[in-house]
Amino acid sequence: MKQFECMYTLINIHEAETFKCMYTLMHPLTDIGVVWGDDGVTAIILLEGVKRYSNDHHPPGPIKKLLDSIRRFLDGCEVDFDLSVLDFGGCTEYQRRVLDVVSSIPRGSTLTYSELAARAGGSPRSAAGALSRNPFPLVIPCHRVIRSDGNAGGYQGGVKLKKRLLEMEGVSLEGQ
Repeated sequence: MKQFECMYTLINIHEAETFKCMYTLMHPLTDIGVVWGDDGVTAIILLEGVKRYSNDHHPPGPIKKLLDSIRRFLDGCEVDFDLSVLDFGGCTEYQRRVLDVVSSIPRGSTLTYSELAARAGGSPRSAAGALSRNPFPLVIPCHRVIRSDGNAGGYQGGVKLKKRLLEMEGVSLEGQ
């Protein structure tokens, strides 16, 4: 399998009174930003169209490992992400339940929003809302949740990327 080079870029983000850093992984499928703070990774951002600034900083070990895992995932490899580096502190209790269910969906499988809601509690609409704010796309594979009619449904990285990720995992959508 062809390996793509990744470039790590450090971006400083000032939010309120906390200082966070972000490294980006440039990949032909999509560019990814991994944001972290004192308690671990706080967000994974799909960076379509974002201006990049480069420097010579290298990510700390756990962040580099996560970025390498994301790159391998985007290259089509099966990856078991280390969820212990993620900081779920910004998630509501309900969103955390939804993300826990989604993190257990195996590669090559999907759940509908209705099935997800039944497992996490709540309605399909509330489950979809929780996923729309997933701070860790790809690592928490919200692209594996689809509509009951077999269509892809929404995705923060765009429906085209969602369909490409599912196709890469061997999922054929019925309602395309």
